[in-house]
Amino acid sequence: MSEGTQTATVEYSKESVRTKLAKYVQQALVTPAKPAEPFDLSCPAAANPAVARCSQAYTTAHSSAAKQGENKWDSERAAKIAYRNAMPPLSGPKNIRDFIACVAHAMLIDAINGSDAARLLYAAQIASAAHSSLLRKKNKSSTKTAPKPPENEHISHPISSLTPA
Repeated sequence: MSEGTQTATVEYSKESVRTKLAKYVQQALVTPAKPAEPFDLSCPAAANPAVARCSQAYTTAHSSAAKQGENKWDSERAAKIAYRNAMPPLSGPKNIRDFIACVAHAMLIDAINGSDAARLLYAAQIASAAHSSLLRKKNKSSTKTAPKPPENEHISHPISSLTPA
């Protein structure tokens, strides 16, 4: 019977950790942005607003977890999740570029490991190709519309030729 009690305790503690991590991540994402401050010149990547947002989410979640008494591993785990959740969606060329910048910066600060980063960059590549393909199709369809007559060309109507001048 003691094994069943230990199992229930382990499952409860895992759920408790998940709940805590979710709370830290949510707090990091909901925390309003700090007032505009000069960019930290020690981190040139922060000049990109998307990277700055991801970094802020990372820092906020990490410090929030640490203040709650979480160990270093749990604090970093919460920070990494917050960083990923703050990344821009892969929609539109600017968001795709920002996403790539966030992944590159995350690799530098070890918020995303190399194999996960490779998958994320591949997803960005696919999104970029899909967007480019969509633009090419859109441009082709707009050129297939009915040809417009040149502006200087006069089109004679049969009715105007019948009426006396």
